[in-house]
Amino acid sequence: VKEAFRGLIDLVTMRMVTFSTDVKVAEVIEAEIPAELHDEADLWRGQMLDQLSMFSDELTELMLAEGRNLDVITSARLQHHLAMGDDYDRMRLAYLFAEMVNRLGADAEHHEGLYDLLHDAYLALVTAPPDVVLELWFKLRLLDRLGYRPSLSRCMICGASDSDREYVFNVELGGIVDLGCSAPGNLTLTHEQIKLWRLMLERPFTAIRGIVGVGEMATTTMLICNHFYDYTFGKRFRSSEVLG
Repeated sequence: VKEAFRGLIDLVTMRMVTFSTDVKVAEVIEAEIPAELHDEADLWRGQMLDQLSMFSDELTELMLAEGRNLDVITSARLQHHLAMGDDYDRMRLAYLFAEMVNRLGADAEHHEGLYDLLHDAYLALVTAPPDVVLELWFKLRLLDRLGYRPSLSRCMICGASDSDREYVFNVELGGIVDLGCSAPGNLTLTHEQIKLWRLMLERPFTAIRGIVGVGEMATTTMLICNHFYDYTFGKRFRSSEVLG
């Protein structure tokens, strides 16, 4: 960095947050935003509110309310604005999707269709429930765009593709392997679950929502998908950990 780190500006509370220079004391210090930074802070706050308003007018109003922060917003939506639950969850997924593209697609010019995927996911967020089905669909397709498409057609070790065999997902190989070829720690994928992942990689989200049992299968296999991300990129991406 060109200059020493001084602190940060909370765009929700519009306060300057700095940290004690005493290495023995971890102290957070809140203060007014310095005059020379106020205009820039207002600009970034305006951009944040514009983005937020795409998903919830009510959350935007709470952000603008005096003395509110994200903890208060979370409490308010649970206690007084229960109908806002979906909007808050939409914001979680919207933030997660943007963070994943930003952190994993830094060289986006080498990943064709990356931002088209993000655009399609945001369109789905407008009309579809912000649930694990949409999250899994996005994560699988993002793997494909980044060059890590899961191999789901046959065992990556012996080449078997028989429908009467049992398969597991091997994160090191990035695909399914026959149960007889598996190693400890591999996670089971049923034939129906494998079929769902194939469809998610090939079909638009609107075609996925109507699949019988899609919610349960997505919930069950999200663990495998997340484990694949953890192993491949060394980073955790969980909607439950966003804006928590």
